[in-house]
Amino acid sequence: MKRDRPTSAGALGLRGFPVRPAVDSPSASGRGLLAATLVLVGFGLLSVYSASSYVAQQAGRPDTYYLFQQASRAGIGCVAMAAASILDYRLYRRLAWPILAIAIMLLIPLVLPGTEAIAPTVNGARRWLDVGVTLQPSEFAKLAVVIWTAALAVKKQDSLHDFRDGILPFLLVLAPVCLLVLLEPHFSAAMWIAVLAGTVLFAAGARLGHFALLGASVMVLAATQVMTAQYRLQRLTAFLDPETAAGAGGYQLKQSLIAVGSGGLTGVGFGRSTTKMQFLPEPQNDFIFSIIAEEWGFVGAVAVIALFAVWVHLGFRVARSAPDLFGRLLATGITAGVALAAFAHIGIALGLLPTTGVNLPFISAGGTNLVITLGATGILLNVSSAKGRGR
Repeated sequence: MKRDRPTSAGALGLRGFPVRPAVDSPSASGRGLLAATLVLVGFGLLSVYSASSYVAQQAGRPDTYYLFQQASRAGIGCVAMAAASILDYRLYRRLAWPILAIAIMLLIPLVLPGTEAIAPTVNGARRWLDVGVTLQPSEFAKLAVVIWTAALAVKKQDSLHDFRDGILPFLLVLAPVCLLVLLEPHFSAAMWIAVLAGTVLFAAGARLGHFALLGASVMVLAATQVMTAQYRLQRLTAFLDPETAAGAGGYQLKQSLIAVGSGGLTGVGFGRSTTKMQFLPEPQNDFIFSIIAEEWGFVGAVAVIALFAVWVHLGFRVARSAPDLFGRLLATGITAGVALAAFAHIGIALGLLPTTGVNLPFISAGGTNLVITLGATGILLNVSSAKGRGR
């Protein structure tokens, strides 16, 4: 039996895994994770209906238009979650390169000239593929990068302490992926992919000094991107001084803070938000937490945050109990992705982070994000049910 060899003290730990897939009933962590996921999705459907009903009516559509859209996507996502929960997660290690190649092929049409028929420009960016169904390739790329980074980190675990032999091969592959996303342009998604890959590498035992060097380089690149794009600079200015900032970034933040403040302790009541009535852009998506805070108040907002905290805690418990290093890294990357997205969305709504478009996992309206996140949850469930569990 082939066994993974140990890494540095920073790694998550490991054991060998059987050649044949073997799964058992989900662990307590897995059952809790499934329950938390279903509660979040169910609450998300309520929230999408409340936040979008006025927007839909203003567009001449039924007030349930976005609700039915989200419900159909949730159904597809639940099927993906169920399928992923019974597919042995070790298979993704063998398919890591093809999965990443598919992600790259989906990203390429977004930056090529002459592909506007399937990659239209929306609000100044080309982030979606319209091939009969609308897809956002950067969402799939996030999961693909987590899978690929985890697989290669297991293979290179003995050399992760070395920059040339351990870290550089990751950079040579991940840099083009981030560049493709950056050219859409989708700056926040490119940064997200880099952070997720870095999280997996850190969990695998890469040296902290290398992260400090790469982090400084990324910060310089990020500063350059912000300074060379007026709308990004406006968002940063709005974050630093929301009271006097002009432009969309300042307006969105002000309206979000008004919505949150209007909720008080227990909220104005379900469906009674006034900020969603053409004051706050994308209330069913980028600022859905603001509507939740307005309608459910401080109590409801804290309950949502607590539910995400439970989900993340259970996700990391699944990672710790995985029977091999790949499972632990894969579960860590998936859990970190949900944790960071929830923290970023809530932080933006509360004015703790600069304004940018980040979905609240399981809750915000959005097909690709919901389906991918539910599918990734299914992978976590499979890791939680794997036999041979041990430290």
